[in-house]
Amino acid sequence: MTGSSDEITDSITLEPTPDAPAEATAEATGDRFSLSAEQRRTGRVSLILFLFTFLVYWLIGPMHTAFDFQLSQANNIVHGHLYLDPQHTHNLNLLERVLYDGQGFCLPIGDKHATDGTEYTIPVQETVTCRRYMQHSLGPALLLLPFAFFLGLTVNQVLVSAFVGALAAPVVWWITRKFSDHFPTQLALTALALFGTTFMFAAADGGVWYFAHATAVLFTFLSIWATVVRRNPVLAGAFVGAAFMCRPTLILAGIFPLLAFSEQWLTSATATARSGWQRLRSRIHIGPLVGLAVGVLPFIALTMLLNYLRFGKPFETGYSYSEQIYQANLAASTYQYGLFDLRYIGRHIQIFWEQMPHFSKTGSYVWPTWAGQAMWSVSPALLIGLFVHLRHSQRVAFAMIVAVVIAMAVIIGAAVGTSFGWFRFDVDTIPFGLQLAPFWILVETAVVLAIARRDRLVIAAWATILALVLVDWTFAATGWSQFGYRYGLDFMPFLFLLVVVAVPRARWYHVALIGVSILINLWGALWIFKFAAAHLFNWTWVGW
Repeated sequence: MTGSSDEITDSITLEPTPDAPAEATAEATGDRFSLSAEQRRTGRVSLILFLFTFLVYWLIGPMHTAFDFQLSQANNIVHGHLYLDPQHTHNLNLLERVLYDGQGFCLPIGDKHATDGTEYTIPVQETVTCRRYMQHSLGPALLLLPFAFFLGLTVNQVLVSAFVGALAAPVVWWITRKFSDHFPTQLALTALALFGTTFMFAAADGGVWYFAHATAVLFTFLSIWATVVRRNPVLAGAFVGAAFMCRPTLILAGIFPLLAFSEQWLTSATATARSGWQRLRSRIHIGPLVGLAVGVLPFIALTMLLNYLRFGKPFETGYSYSEQIYQANLAASTYQYGLFDLRYIGRHIQIFWEQMPHFSKTGSYVWPTWAGQAMWSVSPALLIGLFVHLRHSQRVAFAMIVAVVIAMAVIIGAAVGTSFGWFRFDVDTIPFGLQLAPFWILVETAVVLAIARRDRLVIAAWATILALVLVDWTFAATGWSQFGYRYGLDFMPFLFLLVVVAVPRARWYHVALIGVSILINLWGALWIFKFAAAHLFNWTWVGW
């Protein structure tokens, strides 16, 4: 499939979905349940992609985790309560705790922090009714309920995480098929999402933070599939709701289907409409909007119910009673402006655009830092999506590529030169942050061109990306400890969609960037999960 992204976007409404039943084939064979050759091929490829991805995620990962708190949460639910009881919980001492006794923040009777000198920003009482709760969203724990019901705490959460991550493989492939009929291109783009982004690290890790990301990304890809392939508002809304229950920020993923379905619910005003109100009513068709609401509202209602049962308030997620925000040392260094504040944006910009791995003259020579790593340096192929419309102006596109490469060279060069002692240079000392100007200009140009061309799908993707970025970047923490920038997984599926729209047929340079992205993510996974865990050669494989 070739042509502009505008043509591709328009085709979403006009073309039948590739997964629709082959009615003609069924009628011809006299069996309404028979499958066409294309459907059988789709099933085989989907199964192979799932199995291959599952094996990679499982074999490359740590295969166990001490942070299987979603499993502990599921096990506690099976035993009739939403709080975490020591008897039914793994490694309770490692938990990022929410502490609540029906009145406010508290400490359990006999808690070690009551006597070990831990300082809090408010007077804290030990109470008999003080309960421990998991700080993270309950969606992933609900997925584990069937496993916990039959197997209890013997379930391997890492194995389940690899399985959940692998379920995204066929979904991603189904999305690529909508925009390209070139099978090698479909596979290359699918490989980018599955192995060329930090989604692989998250699904393979399986710990509390990363399992949440793995489940959220799966549901986000499903919402994109339901929007651009199935064209079903109810399904799209339901998958947004499921993603929201795994990562609360992903309620903003609903912006994507809302705008992408706008040609269904927002039309031209009828000629008979006279008043402004009549024109508005004639333009808006509520059917698709109701469909989105019907899909997402049950998940919001369930979340509110769980919040009420735990904390007596439907909109209290538990973060207000998180121990971290009351600990004096963290309150002074990390949460000095509360959970969300615009003043935190600078922290995220530094990680997202500038953070580099460690470079050394001794083994392992280049190793990941737990602080994170610039997203473009982990998944450079995602930058392709920023050229959806720029590719129509070769001179401007070439100038932007040169500018971005220079910016990358400055950031990498400063990190290498400083690490090796060749010179001391901090890119943050560059006036006005000029080293980041090419990135900002590229993003701004991509957004402006999407609006100018009225490319509904690309506008929907960018609106969702920018909304998620703004929320993530105003959060106090930056994601540590992490490989890459893990909060980027909230909007990675939409960046990936831009790449898919931009690459109807992969060229050699697309394949090269995808290959580099895969190698970098393999490097991070192997260094952290395998070599660091084995203390191979007694080298440093990961650090701060």
